[in-house]
Amino acid sequence: MKMSCIVRTGITTISTIVAASLGVPSCWAQSAAPRYEVDVTFPKRFPDRWVTGGFGGHCIDAQDHVLLLNRQDVLDGELNAGRLAPLMIELDPTGKVVHSWGDPNLIEGTVAGLRNGPTAFRLHTCQFDKDGNVWIASSPGGMIQKYTHDGSKLLQQIGKKGVFDTSDGTTKGTPLNSNAARFTSPASIHVDRQNGDIYVADGESRNGNSRVMVLDTNGNFLRQWRIDGLRGGSADIASMRRTTFSFSIARTCWTVN
Repeated sequence: MKMSCIVRTGITTISTIVAASLGVPSCWAQSAAPRYEVDVTFPKRFPDRWVTGGFGGHCIDAQDHVLLLNRQDVLDGELNAGRLAPLMIELDPTGKVVHSWGDPNLIEGTVAGLRNGPTAFRLHTCQFDKDGNVWIASSPGGMIQKYTHDGSKLLQQIGKKGVFDTSDGTTKGTPLNSNAARFTSPASIHVDRQNGDIYVADGESRNGNSRVMVLDTNGNFLRQWRIDGLRGGSADIASMRRTTFSFSIARTCWTVN
């Protein structure tokens, strides 16, 4: 059996790691740790002398295409010998660029002071739903968005760009963790493949919210729960930055922080 996973080996680099079974008995293979090898051919060279910033996140569709979120946080001088790569970069299973997209007028922009580059977007998370549409969020961010697979159309937006769930609506205000579809810093998104409910880990940045919230398919607030030990503004809030979701057959929601 052969499996592949995409990892970020640095803030501006990605690679594929391949795990192959070693031909040992199945009972042992299930308990033994897989052996990983770096696929040095992935990804292929980007076209048009693209210069990327940090990759804020990635997600994989049903055809094993990888969507990279390019924050474009380049530094002065880095574009002297190239051009700024698009916000969204789609790779096929071989690592070749097959599509790119992203309208900076629609995507949540960075908050001044987070990066030194002349252009920066704090793209942070994405997920493909069962219909092949892609959900995207930035952090800090006051909204989440759903696009068609190719990014040609914005299908849905929940929240408002640049308006945060805080006492004054800015990133400097006190986080509210409101019972409403408002955000401060979405760290992860998961769309339930059965009923379309949207799970958002809202609490990536310091001095922001610290909860998991659930919305219905239309973006209406359903419920939320706080993460034990985390409170907005605490030093521990950073542990929500890599919150992930999965659902068991019994419809139990698992979160890993």
